[in-house]
Amino acid sequence: MKALKALVIGLGLLILAGIALLIYGVSSKIGPHAAGTVPPPLSSPALSAFGSVAVALPDGAKIEQILATGDRLVVRVSSPAGTDLIILDPARGEIVGRFTLTAPTR
Repeated sequence: MKALKALVIGLGLLILAGIALLIYGVSSKIGPHAAGTVPPPLSSPALSAFGSVAVALPDGAKIEQILATGDRLVVRVSSPAGTDLIILDPARGEIVGRFTLTAPTR
């Protein structure tokens, strides 16, 4: 009987210690923002200059849209021959790839 009582008391203390750690963890996450302090901004690595990059477009082509996706730029270009998707890497100043979308021939 004494062993069972000691086990129950020990497990109860473990539960209370777990709850105290949970409260401490939550309050430490909320604490600095509640006090009005702002965390320091994330620093991004400086990009090296790569100069000018020429992207050849077909005759009569028109840039329809530019999308930033992750660390790439996707440029949608329409021309009489079809639509091109040009993928650029702005960090290196290179054309990564090109997709040419054309109508199926029958």
